[in-house]
Amino acid sequence: MSPHRSNISLNDLLAVVDRLTTEHLSTFTVEIDNETVTKTVRHEPLLQQLRNSVLSSIGARPHSGGLASERSVIDSDALEQYHNVQESIIDLYKTVTDALPFETPEKTLRQWYIEFSNRARSGKVSHDVVHKTYVKLSKIAKGIENKLNPPTILEITSPCPRCGIAYGKDQYGVYRHAVIVESRVSDSRSLEHTKARCVACNSVWVHARGMRQLRWEIDEAEANVSKQDTVEHLYDVSGTIEGAGVQPRPFSDGVTA
Repeated sequence: MSPHRSNISLNDLLAVVDRLTTEHLSTFTVEIDNETVTKTVRHEPLLQQLRNSVLSSIGARPHSGGLASERSVIDSDALEQYHNVQESIIDLYKTVTDALPFETPEKTLRQWYIEFSNRARSGKVSHDVVHKTYVKLSKIAKGIENKLNPPTILEITSPCPRCGIAYGKDQYGVYRHAVIVESRVSDSRSLEHTKARCVACNSVWVHARGMRQLRWEIDEAEANVSKQDTVEHLYDVSGTIEGAGVQPRPFSDGVTA
């Protein structure tokens, strides 16, 4: 979860720079035989992963071999994304020095952070600029992650358990079921990186615990609807004798039984 704006620090900014430029670890939890197990995965730098994606698509990786006609079609989207990211990093670098950028965006970005953090500590960079830069680099990192490992989008057919709305328009204007789940469960067989959101009321459920909470809320909402339907049915028929639970009996000797 991203820190609140007022809590953004240089350490938060460095954490994003590290994800982009160095090997980094991520942890997630899975449930095995009703036990929660924490696992750790080592990742290459995001910039390196994106560059490898571009190189592999043009057959330029070491030992790629094969005829040009046998290689993959160039991933033009990845190539454009890498170019844009590289330009963004160079633009950042130019804000702190007149020196030429390094041969890789990783080295350029790390050198930028050294200069930028020194300026921030000396009061030459405002907290607002630190925050805006953090947001910019976070979007770059998120964009690379979405490209390399795009999320699976699922729709919950039940209405939102909090606002009761079943359909709505998402951020792209597409009319769909109100509760949308964005998940990367395939890469780790975990719900750790799963998020559900209602497009109508913006309620959010995150990670495995959030998914269990969502399931419970939906079950509770459906149970309440079922109870309400039963009560309404009773009121609908209560205006009749049978509905009131009274069984009519025949007259006998001129009086009622």
